[in-house]
Amino acid sequence: MGCCGKNSDDGGRSDNMEMDGAKGGKNGGGKWGKPKPFDPTFNGPIKNRSCTDIICCILFVLYIVGMVALGIFAYIKGNPYKLLNSVDSDGNICGYDSNVRDLPKLVFFDLTECIASVTEVSTKLFGASCPTKQRCAKQCPDQNALGYNVNVSDLVCDYDLNFAGRTPTTLELIDLIRNKRCAPYYLKSSDVLNRCIPTVVGDAITSSLQTASGQNVSTADVEEGSLAVQALLNLQNVGQKVIADVQESWYWILAAMGIAMVASFLYIIVMRWIAGLLVWVSIYAILTALGFSIYYSWTKYKEISTQGENATSIFLTVSFGLDSVANSEKTWFWLTIILSVILGILVLILLALYKRISIAIQIIKEGSRAISSVPFALFFPVIPWLLQILLFGWFVGVLAFLVTAGEPQFQVVSNDTQNGQVCDDELRSQLDSVSSGLSNKTCNFVDFTSDEHLFRMQVYHLFGWFWVMNFIIALGQCVLAGAFASYYWAWDKKTDIPKFAVTASFFRTLRYHTGSLAFGSLIIAIVQLIRAGLEYLDHKLNGGPPGQQSQIAKYLVKCLKCCFWCLEKFLKFLNKNAYIMIAIHGKNFCVSAKDAFFLLMRNIVRVVVLDKVTDFILFLGQLTITAGLAVGSFYWFERQDNLNYYLAPVIIITVGAYVIASAFFSVYSMAIDTIFLSFLEDSERNDGSQEKPYYMSKSLRKILGKKNKKESDED
Repeated sequence: MGCCGKNSDDGGRSDNMEMDGAKGGKNGGGKWGKPKPFDPTFNGPIKNRSCTDIICCILFVLYIVGMVALGIFAYIKGNPYKLLNSVDSDGNICGYDSNVRDLPKLVFFDLTECIASVTEVSTKLFGASCPTKQRCAKQCPDQNALGYNVNVSDLVCDYDLNFAGRTPTTLELIDLIRNKRCAPYYLKSSDVLNRCIPTVVGDAITSSLQTASGQNVSTADVEEGSLAVQALLNLQNVGQKVIADVQESWYWILAAMGIAMVASFLYIIVMRWIAGLLVWVSIYAILTALGFSIYYSWTKYKEISTQGENATSIFLTVSFGLDSVANSEKTWFWLTIILSVILGILVLILLALYKRISIAIQIIKEGSRAISSVPFALFFPVIPWLLQILLFGWFVGVLAFLVTAGEPQFQVVSNDTQNGQVCDDELRSQLDSVSSGLSNKTCNFVDFTSDEHLFRMQVYHLFGWFWVMNFIIALGQCVLAGAFASYYWAWDKKTDIPKFAVTASFFRTLRYHTGSLAFGSLIIAIVQLIRAGLEYLDHKLNGGPPGQQSQIAKYLVKCLKCCFWCLEKFLKFLNKNAYIMIAIHGKNFCVSAKDAFFLLMRNIVRVVVLDKVTDFILFLGQLTITAGLAVGSFYWFERQDNLNYYLAPVIIITVGAYVIASAFFSVYSMAIDTIFLSFLEDSERNDGSQEKPYYMSKSLRKILGKKNKKESDED
């Protein structure tokens, strides 16, 4: 095995609070198992290993084959144009189906009929919950007129009507309008997601308009009937402005993303030498930034509150715009409170953990040394990230085809008790004839059906996404754990570390432990599917009639959501440590999870104090980079006069910087967790004697009060 280094440790500092767990474990097994025994042949990740959890590996491969088959089925049966284009009352896709290919816009015959279901209009995917007849047209109306006072080319009627180039008489048009075969009136409209929606409505416009039944159309009726889709119009305007701002400042956004990558990379590298300085500067920067943000938010709140709400118009309360949010005093008031609470919590945590931060800093330095010895580890997360992007694209693409694989569903629209019933083929055939006496009833398209088989396919597809996504995350963690374990268990940190540690760990993980990673990710996926089901149930409970909502059921669902959220967090923590044990010892998932859990429980004090404090410090590092770019971009774009919403690129840069920093720091976190778990095992396997010396580095032995015997003799 070799002998210890010649240089001795300085001093015999001992932090007993970290040592009690391990010492107690060596005196006996206890309920958390026996400490790891000394193994003279063990010197790092085991090379000779066998495949683990083969059955789960086979199930995982078969499930992926099933997902591919499901994707092929969805591609054959589905049609994403149903999501992108509008659909008329007969279920025709405007601008896509053969009979309406030249008619891309959707026109509502009578918006006053939408008043009773205005809420549903805003929530329905296709906007077809409005009971009025809807037909595809070449363009949206560009004038305000009665249905019998427009040109033939501007008429919106049933598709089977053909005037053969002649101009219909006024009486003929009135008769068609009464039978609801042509629109009763037209309002100058704008195109909102291929739907024609009136944008400006006034008394002068609607004073002469009438419905098909001869009732006068009032301004209030039309405004209320088009309220929901006007909200869509405002949302579209905001989206267009935001896109324009991104197009105007895309190069600055890319530059900021590059700065975030460089800053994260340099932050991790220099931690090896000035970890203490960077940690304390990061803490100071976070506290300063929060303090300044509180001051700025309070100043803005006082400034807006002194101006009053005279400038706030009714239009702003209806519209959805970033400017209305930024000019609201409530926004800055609650932002001040939230930031103050966050600042108070951070201060209390720092006061409680002040003495442990210095120890955590040394562990961070060790993690930085490990990354410097395995530099490719910083760039390896690009591979899992690309795999996640491809998986997400596959998931969205297949889902778009899958949710549109159903057939059109129609409901009766009338004033009698049959209103809302599903139209059968017999009733639809009767309604095709105006002389049937049923002309007061219509069958309108409401949605595309999703039978139980399609629903099961969607659940299968969703679960597959959870499973594969968690497998990719597990693969990245296990590969990095194997690389960093090679660093820790190398006797000579300069010569014994493999040259291609990440590559070797990657192929070793795929070859032997695909089943174990699939097993661990399967457990997380099951919990996530249960959480998704609880979210769906909660949505159904909140969407029911007010008198029929069970408060007890809603409370139980919220409790279950909280419990399963906590369970998922715990399982992710346990799986992460299990993957570290798999990377080191090559055992199956259950054995590795048990060994990792028992090892952590035997050293629970160290886990809580050191490991979690280290995670907190790394989180502060992420916040430092994110806050720095957020503040810098805020002051930069605030001075740009060519932007509609200067906050749009600021938000994009802030989110992007946090994602990039998280990707880099996740490698750092994995290095520290691997070193920490290896240190716990090293402490149990070895005692510092010449026969069983510690593998931990000299600096790590120093801060934890450990020495190898030869070093003690040289003292």
